[in-house]
Amino acid sequence: LISYNMIECTEKKILKRKRTGKRRFLLFSLFALFIAIPVVYSKYCVSAVVSEICRDKTYAFSAKAVNEAVLQSAKTADYTDLVTVVKNENGDITLISADSLKMNALGNEIVKTTKLLLESELKNGIQMPWLAFSGIKFLSGYGKEVTFKAITVSAITCDFCGEFRSVGINQTLHSIYTQIICEIKINMPIEEQISRCETKVLLAESVLVGKVPEIYLGNKE
Repeated sequence: LISYNMIECTEKKILKRKRTGKRRFLLFSLFALFIAIPVVYSKYCVSAVVSEICRDKTYAFSAKAVNEAVLQSAKTADYTDLVTVVKNENGDITLISADSLKMNALGNEIVKTTKLLLESELKNGIQMPWLAFSGIKFLSGYGKEVTFKAITVSAITCDFCGEFRSVGINQTLHSIYTQIICEIKINMPIEEQISRCETKVLLAESVLVGKVPEIYLGNKE
């Protein structure tokens, strides 16, 4: 009888432990699910909608800042200040060389001015409807305007490229462009995203009279 009672009590304890273990596992699973659903929804729905609005507006801000920066920094820059054209006795062009020091200085000035203008635009944040934070795209255009300020300028780079185009007999139009890439960081609650805005602006151009070597006509400088 004593042995039977001991076995019965032991079985009850084992069953009680199993039930307690299952209950704890169920509670833990529900808690994990309760935490995971908002995180996943925020990452894949809310972030996608808000980031799309931010990218559209930051692209417009970047293009405006770049154009103004080029206008301010390169207003005194002339084609002959940046490029030297050498001709032979027959009037044929033998060499086209860029003044790297002047172009680097100009590029640095454009980057500096672009950064100042862009940061000035972004310091007040971006206005967007508050329903954009619902994560539902077709509702993202509705609701009272709220300010989203978690945006910073990550990096700005500047490069130059040239383009040659025939405009007549022994006449070639040489265009110099500056290509500025602005990377803007969108600081979302779950993850950071980078909006990359690329803008190409005409810097200077000139019609070259004389035969231009094929290497230049092949878009190589």
